[in-house]
Amino acid sequence: MAKNNICAIINLTEDTTQLKPLTNNRPIAGLPFAGRYRIIDFMLSDLAYAKIESVGLFIGESGRSIYDHVRSGAAWDLQSEVAGGIFTFSHQDWKRNNPNAHEYEDFYYNHRLFLERSKSEYVFVAGSKIIANLDIIAVRKQHIQSGKDVTVVYKHFDKNQISDQELLAHGIVFDGDDIEKFTDYVTPSEDGKVNLSLNMYLLGVDKMLSIIDKATEEGVYLELNELLQHYSTTCSLNSFEYTGYASNIDTIDKYYKANMELLSFPTFASLFQTSIPILTKTKHGSPTYYSPESEVRESFVGSDTFISGTVKRSVLNRRVVVEKDAIVMNSILLQGTKVGEGAQIEYAILDKNTTVEAGAKIIGSPDDIKVIGKNSHIYAD
Repeated sequence: MAKNNICAIINLTEDTTQLKPLTNNRPIAGLPFAGRYRIIDFMLSDLAYAKIESVGLFIGESGRSIYDHVRSGAAWDLQSEVAGGIFTFSHQDWKRNNPNAHEYEDFYYNHRLFLERSKSEYVFVAGSKIIANLDIIAVRKQHIQSGKDVTVVYKHFDKNQISDQELLAHGIVFDGDDIEKFTDYVTPSEDGKVNLSLNMYLLGVDKMLSIIDKATEEGVYLELNELLQHYSTTCSLNSFEYTGYASNIDTIDKYYKANMELLSFPTFASLFQTSIPILTKTKHGSPTYYSPESEVRESFVGSDTFISGTVKRSVLNRRVVVEKDAIVMNSILLQGTKVGEGAQIEYAILDKNTTVEAGAKIIGSPDDIKVIGKNSHIYAD
């Protein structure tokens, strides 16, 4: 692939309401996943595999957690001393929603500047809350062969897997291979399946710039993935079917489910054991310690963790402590969580640096996942 042939714009501006309190201080892309990754790692890994050198991250708010994780992009070989690299643009939400913002800076100024300076022929545009492992090189090849303006990446889903929220956020369920427009309603096929867009697009940079110009003239201020949906009727559309694992992380239940699904080896293999390696920032730490009385089954356990109790069907990030006689089942414990002696955690998500005192209990159910916010302190009754 020619150098700088594709650049990428990734929008970290999705609605985080139904993932709070986990998203109180981080975008969805910054959520920890599968014990050692962040959700954004999957998209950055796909970009790295496609040899994409210029990546623009457009962030809804301050983006501190993303800056801390991504840094120079070296973990994904996206750093560059000559050209390209990762470029971050924050406070997109304020720019879009503040009526005075457009008076002194064009909302699309940074988008346009990034696209022009990338000197790329194509741009890959996507959101950041879909977990998948996409071969962007294959998307580019099919896009060129199609001769169409825009290629939309989609996946075949059971109709009952698609929520009204997904239809509203993506607005793009479509039928058949030769698509002409997006729609929010479709009659399922005989097998009860529909094609749902993954909010990922490939198109020429010139076409993207022309759409931006049209939006500016008409006073339409949207993130680029939303803009492509808005102006879809003015473009010829091609579709690319993605057949691997995919999960749309837009609610607490889906975040929990996606983590738990990876405890199944076939699901794990479909996401992690492909030709595209999933990369993340390296963190040096001690190996996890399992005491003689510990019991751990069907779980992901991060490094620098101490386990003296029982852990079953759970995901533990780095630097977690599970003391003697404590029980952790069907739960997600994020970095730095401490579970005291004899405590019991079931069907729960504990955010970073939560402390559960000895004998305390946090008991949820499959239909009612308990979520404990960052830096919380839970005492026994």
